[in-house]
Amino acid sequence: MEINNQRINYERIMKAKGYSLWLLPTGKAYDKLSSLIQRLAKSYNAPIFEPHVTLIGEIMQSENDALRKTEQLASRQNSFRITLNSVDYQDYYFRTLFIRAEKTNLLQALHDRSKDVFEVKDVSDYMPHLSLMYGNFPKAVKEQIIKDIGNDHATEFTVNSLQLFKTDGEVNA
Repeated sequence: MEINNQRINYERIMKAKGYSLWLLPTGKAYDKLSSLIQRLAKSYNAPIFEPHVTLIGEIMQSENDALRKTEQLASRQNSFRITLNSVDYQDYYFRTLFIRAEKTNLLQALHDRSKDVFEVKDVSDYMPHLSLMYGNFPKAVKEQIIKDIGNDHATEFTVNSLQLFKTDGEVNA
């Protein structure tokens, strides 16, 4: 598996910390999800971001250490598939509207290995998902969006790489 080091300059609304490891969709799945994220962002004045499933976030290490550890993790990982299912929402900025990803044993194991390699002490349960919109929106708005876009967004994509993103700062709309 390959790695890719990307930088995102977040400048507005909600701050993130350090680096994050993302799993990006590929091909038609990427195009479809990116288009939906952009359309929702434009309609609701929300930030635009790359479609991704976060493997781990808040990696508080130097860029060189984060890259080295990402390479270590990627060298032991083969390509695999992620299945996205239904749209859901929470009252959490980065999960205001998202598509749940199937929590396979392989994905959970990769998440656990990532936490070990990066020494991340996240105690919350891993809930793999692909965010469609960031923000703080009322429940009624989120439910209306789901009515408008539909609840079933079943999609599969192959993960061929780990993407290391610098997510220090605020999300840019």
